[in-house]
Amino acid sequence: MDESNEISLSELLRQQMESWSLVKTNFGALDKVRTKDFEMGGLRISVQFNPARIVSSAAKVDAESIKNRKCFLCPANLPDEQIRLPFHKDYLVLVNPYPIFREHFTVPALRHEPQSILERIGDFVDLARRYDGYTIIYNGPCCGASAPDHAHFQIVTYGQMPLDTDVLSKGKPINIEGFPGGKVNVLTDYLRNGFVLKSESREESIGLFKKIYSVLPALEDETTESPINLFGYYLSGEWVLVVIPRRRHRPWQYAAVGKERFVSSPGAADIGGLFVTVREEDFNKIDAKLLEDIYRQVCFNDREIEDMAAGLS
Repeated sequence: MDESNEISLSELLRQQMESWSLVKTNFGALDKVRTKDFEMGGLRISVQFNPARIVSSAAKVDAESIKNRKCFLCPANLPDEQIRLPFHKDYLVLVNPYPIFREHFTVPALRHEPQSILERIGDFVDLARRYDGYTIIYNGPCCGASAPDHAHFQIVTYGQMPLDTDVLSKGKPINIEGFPGGKVNVLTDYLRNGFVLKSESREESIGLFKKIYSVLPALEDETTESPINLFGYYLSGEWVLVVIPRRRHRPWQYAAVGKERFVSSPGAADIGGLFVTVREEDFNKIDAKLLEDIYRQVCFNDREIEDMAAGLS
């Protein structure tokens, strides 16, 4: 199918809500999800109680579990009801049947290959350009991806995460030699610290991302990429990429027992400030103190981000 002639994302969602009962039920349930908001030192975090998302939050992503299950993103395993739009020649655009956002789509690669952003960053920025007006997200392995064995992105409603608009005015600018048209802000004092990259050039956006990626901490397992959550936008003729490095997959409370247990596997939505809880007891329990504790466990502090930024000069 010619991408220029394909249906819009909103039309795709409308068609799937008419033809697929699971989509109709789960997107309809978003009208009834309970939420509560927190103001934390000038930062806004919205907490959502969304029990359907336990499929993702409690997913087993260890190598043995992945080996023993069918990949739910491979084309051969997709539900018959799922409409498939092409993107480039290597991806499909699908409605996510377990949504967090009012519009929520998954963009899996056609081939079964692990999540890895470096060789796909060009596809990521192209996706942002193709679907301007939306937020494009990438969850790295051990950063919220429930299918780390299959490369994929997501397309979601812009502005539902506080980060979408926060980063346009936050951060300290730094200069990076070799990128005269690009702008880089170091994002600190934000609990989910990182880097904000802006450029009107596709190639410069890709180059800036690779430069930032080069200073991120490596994992002990050298076959696995540096853990990040990545957000992308195309706004007023400019690409904006937000890179949030991760230090940890899940907080210690995930594996706790009894009253200390809290089921949280933070992905891009949670890092973006739309924090998802899948159990009612967790939604009732969560407060600003617990939110701050979880963010500080899974993200880097101000000094650590500044040290990474120092390596860019």
